[in-house]
Amino acid sequence: MLTAPQIIIMGTGTVLLGAWIVLFVRGRRHAALFENLDAKAYPFKELYPIGFELLERVGYGYRTRADVQLRQLMEIIFGARYSEFYLRTVRAQQVVTALTGAIAAIGIYGLTNDVQILALMLVAAFLAAYYFSERLKTQVRERNAEMVRDFSEVVSTLALLTSAGMILREAWLQTSRGGDSAIYEEMRRSVEQMENGESDVVAIQDFGTRSTLPQVKKLAALLIQSIQRGGADLPAMLTQQSSEAWQAKKQIVQRQSNKAGTKLLAPMMLMFAGILLMVLVPMFSGVGF
Repeated sequence: MLTAPQIIIMGTGTVLLGAWIVLFVRGRRHAALFENLDAKAYPFKELYPIGFELLERVGYGYRTRADVQLRQLMEIIFGARYSEFYLRTVRAQQVVTALTGAIAAIGIYGLTNDVQILALMLVAAFLAAYYFSERLKTQVRERNAEMVRDFSEVVSTLALLTSAGMILREAWLQTSRGGDSAIYEEMRRSVEQMENGESDVVAIQDFGTRSTLPQVKKLAALLIQSIQRGGADLPAMLTQQSSEAWQAKKQIVQRQSNKAGTKLLAPMMLMFAGILLMVLVPMFSGVGF
C-alpha cells in the first residue's frame, strides 16, 4: 500500500508528465526556431520547443540579473544581433533539461521506492541545467585566452602593413587571414561587416564590443580615433601598441612559467620523500634494538 509521501511524489510526477506532453504538442509551432542549431553544441534540440513554450506560457521576461550577464556572454560569442535568440535558446534548454530530468527521477523512484536515488537524480537534473550557462563562461574564458595569446602578433602585423603604406581596411583584411583562433575569427566578422556596407568605424567598434579584454577594447578605440583624425598617425600608433603588446605577452609568459614551476614543486617533494624512505627504511630495518 502506498504511503502519503509516495502518493504525493507520484502524483507530482504524473502532473509533470502531463504538462510535458501538452508542452510538447503546443511547442511544435516553435520547432523551426531551433532547426539550424548545431546538434553537437545543442543536443536534443528537438525538445527545446518544450522549454520555450513553458517560458512563453509563464510570461518569462528575460530581465533578471542572470539573464543580463548571460546576454552579455552571448554578445561576446555570437554578436549583438543573435544574442537574444541564443539567450532564449539556452533558457529553453535549461528548462526542458530540468523538467525532463525531474520526470525521469520520479519515474525511477516509482520503480525503486528509494528517496535517496530520487534526491540524487533531481540534483543531477538541475546541475545539468545549470551546466549549460556555466559552459558559456568557460567558452568565454578559453576564447579570451586565445585572444591574449595572438593579440601581439595581430598588432605587429597591422603595424607592419600600415607602415608599408597599406590602408587600414586592407591591412585588417590581410591580418584577419593569419590564423584560425578567436581574434582572427572576430577580425573576419568585422571584414564581413565592412563588405556588407558597414563603415570601418562601426565594424571595428563592434570588434571591440565583442571582447571583454581591455587591450582589445583599447586597440579598437585607438583605431577609431585614428580613422576619425584622418589616419596619418596610424602606423606610429600601431607600432607603439605592438611594443606594449609584446611586453605584456612576455610578462604573461613569465607568470605562466612561474606557476608551472610552483606546480612542479609538490611532485618533486613527493619524489624526494619517496626516495628518502627507500634509503632509510632498509637502513633502519637492519638495526636491532
